[in-house]
Amino acid sequence: MILQGTQASAAVVLRTMRVDDLGAVLRIQREAYGDAYQESAEVLGRKLGLAPGACWLAESGGEALGYVFAHPWAADAPPLHERIEDLPAQADHGFLHDLAVSPRARGLGVGRGLFGKVRCWSEQAGLGALTLVALADAAAYWRGLGFTAVPLALPTGYGAGAQFMRCGLEAGA
Repeated sequence: MILQGTQASAAVVLRTMRVDDLGAVLRIQREAYGDAYQESAEVLGRKLGLAPGACWLAESGGEALGYVFAHPWAADAPPLHERIEDLPAQADHGFLHDLAVSPRARGLGVGRGLFGKVRCWSEQAGLGALTLVALADAAAYWRGLGFTAVPLALPTGYGAGAQFMRCGLEAGA
């Protein structure tokens, strides 16, 4: 998928993520979240290894601008900062673990494009919903994409004001 950015001279390309993208992912993660939510290359690399078809990178002119990690899931919210050893055998929804966009790319449609990839992946997999944990300042963004808050106690690490959210999908509805 190619997005045409109004502020960029080159098109934004969305492609499946590769292990050698993790350095750029960590850079974007720090730009987007500061020091608050840094996950290790090992934790993120494991997610990529478990669900390579559900992880994408946005780039323009060879520069990484954003990323998304998702995977099949069957429980509530997985713990943050911990390695997931195996995916559940009976996954019934996709979990959007992290979507981040570099401040340099905001306003170019990168976040919506990456979300569209995850939504399409989830629908094609026959999953009934997408879930995520929205950090306090991102809940309104996710509501705008069709997510609703679900009352749920979250594992430690997500921070004050974080919300578990769910969006039903056509494929599994």
